[in-house]
Amino acid sequence: MDLKVKHLTVRLGQVRAVSGVSLSVRQGEIVAVFGANGSGKTTFLKAIAGLAPASEGRITYHGEDITPLPAHERVARGVYYVSDRARVALRMTVRENLDVGGYLRTSAQREISRQSVHDLFPVLRDKAGELAGVLSGGERQMLVVGRALMGNPSLLLFDEPFLGLSHEVRDRILAVLEGALKGKVTILLAEHDLGAALRVLDRYCIFLNGELLHLGKRSDVTDEERLRAVFRRFYQSGG
Repeated sequence: MDLKVKHLTVRLGQVRAVSGVSLSVRQGEIVAVFGANGSGKTTFLKAIAGLAPASEGRITYHGEDITPLPAHERVARGVYYVSDRARVALRMTVRENLDVGGYLRTSAQREISRQSVHDLFPVLRDKAGELAGVLSGGERQMLVVGRALMGNPSLLLFDEPFLGLSHEVRDRILAVLEGALKGKVTILLAEHDLGAALRVLDRYCIFLNGELLHLGKRSDVTDEERLRAVFRRFYQSGG
């Protein structure tokens, strides 16, 4: 397994935001993480990224216990967190923002990655010399994803990346997940848009009150309505 989370608990003050969660993810697999607001899915991803400290449990990546490592050392190991709330440097150009994502790589490696990102998101090539502050919201989100890809990630933690995006921008990012990243980069995708997640997921899990209630596979949910039915069943029963 690429990623192993065992009995992870995260306390935020007096609240157990994540409670005893265990999950193993294979290399190149896309696992969707579903749950209502406050269910613990964002904190779960942040704990893997090193942005929320684990109170109990263990996180192992490529056989290494990364639980005690700070976020920047996890980035150096290929672990990247991407959310709809991630900010770009508004007074830097699009190209400069991308290069920040590849700060651990050589100039030659950044050049290769930049060309790959431009192929995936042509608008970032077209606006490479413009300040990021003039980009639309959808273009900024593509820049956020492109910036993460500049680091050559092996594990991407996507936290509601499609929130507030147009269908056109959403589909562009989904095309990257379905195409360039599928089977190559391990992805955890926390998302409210069940239809979007269903397009790319291999497995899915459902969170409620910080607990992982259910883990299922793609063949269990052949369409969005079946997925919604599973989601409703577990939320109505509380597990």
